[in-house]
Amino acid sequence: MTDDFKRRAIYIIAVSAAVIAGAILIWMTRVILLLLFAGLIGALVLTIATNWTQKKLRLRRNLALALVLLSLATCLGIGIWLRGPALVQQFSELLIDLPSATEKIRLSLQEHNWGRWLLSHFADQAQLSDGISYAATRIGGIVITTASTLVGLFIIAAVSLYVAAEPSTYLRGLQLLTPAVYRLKLDRCLESAAQMLRSWLVAKAFSMLTIGALVTVGLWALQVPMAGTIGIIAAAFTFIPNLGPVISFVPAGLLAFAISPTKGILTLLLFCMAHFLEGNIVTPLLERKIVTLPPALTLAVQLVLASTTGAIGVALAAPLTAVALGMLQVLIPSESQNKLHPTALQSPGRKQG
Repeated sequence: MTDDFKRRAIYIIAVSAAVIAGAILIWMTRVILLLLFAGLIGALVLTIATNWTQKKLRLRRNLALALVLLSLATCLGIGIWLRGPALVQQFSELLIDLPSATEKIRLSLQEHNWGRWLLSHFADQAQLSDGISYAATRIGGIVITTASTLVGLFIIAAVSLYVAAEPSTYLRGLQLLTPAVYRLKLDRCLESAAQMLRSWLVAKAFSMLTIGALVTVGLWALQVPMAGTIGIIAAAFTFIPNLGPVISFVPAGLLAFAISPTKGILTLLLFCMAHFLEGNIVTPLLERKIVTLPPALTLAVQLVLASTTGAIGVALAAPLTAVALGMLQVLIPSESQNKLHPTALQSPGRKQG
């Protein structure tokens, strides 16, 4: 009895130590893990495009992947050649114009009684102006290439290419590390998570294109400077639910309000109308089976990741939530749950649809 108790105690201590060590390792490498997750998202996108190309052109998978990569590189190269220098110049001008627009708005407020009353509620007007200018500059600074950004992009691109080239190899390795009794459950979790993430990405791609087009055309009609650049920013931030639309309005709103209060209000109405049309009319018409994540849950995940991992956590909170919900559909199935379909990232030996 004593020996049995000792063995159980040693087992419990060993398992507890392993869990604690694993938690510490995850905490220390949390940013790297998020970069790897972003790479898996890229791999899923490449795999979807590769499978579609392979099916339509009846090519070998390696040739289909090479064709997809060549097409992406060609489109990116043409875009950089045609609009690259102009976009870089406009982004640079935007970083200069945002602080000056903020100061212009503050001076305009001082010309009105209600504006002076509003500013008087802040102890230090200069500090307020500097704070808004700093925030605006940080929003624009996100697009500036830094060493850490380059390293992050390299990791994401490398993981995307490696996993998309041989997805079955990594899935087989993951299966080998999983006890045999849990492998079927693992396959179903991965299928459900990939299906949920794929549907969310499709819906989000439609959203980004729609918002970018509507904002660009609307700002051009309102004669707000740098309409195309702000449209790109709005499309990019649409990837981030809840917080993205608010952040994307800041540069457009500052530039518009610096011109006149009327244009500022019209710009605000433009952003509200664009997101209303996208969320309630355009996207549902383009994609019937839209994956809508619970807004409160997504916001909670964003806040938690923002405090632990920073901007990258906020950006990846929604796809992480989609993956988690996909796995929970398998781990906690409901009676009304639909039958799962095979996903793009198939396990070895499964028929690809």
